[in-house]
Amino acid sequence: MADFIAIDTNIWHFAFIKPREREFQGIHEKAKEFILNKLRDTRIRIAMSSYQLAEVLEVLRKSGVPCNVLLKLLEDFMSAKFYVIELTKQHVSKAMELSCSSNIHIYDYLVAIPLEAIVSEIFSADDHFQHKHFTRIAKVTNPLEPWVIREGRRPEQFSK
Repeated sequence: MADFIAIDTNIWHFAFIKPREREFQGIHEKAKEFILNKLRDTRIRIAMSSYQLAEVLEVLRKSGVPCNVLLKLLEDFMSAKFYVIELTKQHVSKAMELSCSSNIHIYDYLVAIPLEAIVSEIFSADDHFQHKHFTRIAKVTNPLEPWVIREGRRPEQFSK
């Protein structure tokens, strides 16, 4: 039986995009290696909400990934390796409620909430995912450590 995991959009982004600045080459390499390892692991299935599926494609499109590559990725997302959960009105309602209480944007919740009771682990470099709302859904691991990413900011390195 496969183990279900979630991989946040930021990791997909860094895996597919070439670094524009030399100082960020390591984060791109780590993300690419991480994604490839998870794709090759036959014991793992990758779960994502239908919202996140569209988000990954749009983030990559905005970053200059050609349409033929995006269409192939979409085809891959429809394969048995992936488990896509449709977004419901209840998911959006809960996401809005939690977003209002935490001040974390609704989009992170639309990635995670539909995966509740499905995934055993969420992989994200976004420090928002360390919030209790997300760690209650599943274990949250940053596979890009020591890098931390938050939308709209430059990646930062933190030492433990």
